[in-house]
Amino acid sequence: MANDLAKKGMELRTKLWGEKAAKDGDAFLKNFDEGFATFLNEQLFGAIWNRPGLPTKTRSMLTITALMALGRGPELRLHMRGALNIGITPDELKELIVHVSQYSGVPTAVEAIRAFTEVTAPPKK
Repeated sequence: MANDLAKKGMELRTKLWGEKAAKDGDAFLKNFDEGFATFLNEQLFGAIWNRPGLPTKTRSMLTITALMALGRGPELRLHMRGALNIGITPDELKELIVHVSQYSGVPTAVEAIRAFTEVTAPPKK
């Protein structure tokens, strides 16, 4: 069972961030604590994100909403990149920011706008 969850977790993370980023993120977490890295991969990404009740795009939008409301800029940027990778459009991300701003406040919206601007900027030459 754990191996199945580990596989599902890494597959989902790869879908969101690409193979290299998923592996680099896993290595980063394992360097901190292998048990914690395993827990996040298996339980958060393998079990929770793969539950049948909501599509991955919806879970991604919910995660972005929570991170925005909590003011978690670095994780917000990471999940915005993942959202773009799975087909959530920049216009949809803008709508999330505008909508959530009315519940979490203007400062969280401004930080989300900063994150959005960063992750949607064309690559530097």
